[in-house]
Amino acid sequence: MTVAASNCVCRQLACGPSNFTFYMQNTVYNPAVDNANNFTSVYGLPPNVTWPNPLSFGVTATFEDPITIGAARDSQQIGVGNGFWQIDSRQTYTLFHVFTANITEGEYKGIINIMGQLRESDAVRYMTVVGGTGDFLGARGLASCVLVVIDRTPPAKWTLSFELDLYY
Repeated sequence: MTVAASNCVCRQLACGPSNFTFYMQNTVYNPAVDNANNFTSVYGLPPNVTWPNPLSFGVTATFEDPITIGAARDSQQIGVGNGFWQIDSRQTYTLFHVFTANITEGEYKGIINIMGQLRESDAVRYMTVVGGTGDFLGARGLASCVLVVIDRTPPAKWTLSFELDLYY
């Protein structure tokens, strides 16, 4: 639908889903177990600093995680999450996340942009939806993230759930 206002023409955007849930499956690269053909994230080395750094301030991880419709690692893949996080505090264990959820299968398709700072110790970690494309065009809202399962046996693996409340 097109609406004329003054001397400009404004187009109303179609609205996508108001709620959307997905799961991200992460497997860390670990040279000790030689999983070079089966990993989805890598960690950078801690910065070379002269002060005590017990929280690894400045460490960055980059990921390309499968996005699935269910929590099980063999659930149907509907997309890929690409992004990074960085430990951004020397006082508390907090991470700054920036990533895109590229949804390519299912009822809705498009990209959802998510970012924010979170504390790893929180049961629910909140981030902000700052935009989107395709069926998620113009999306904003809240991304609630929960650690579903973690296996610290090398190579470490975990599953995160994301429940999105979206506004257009």
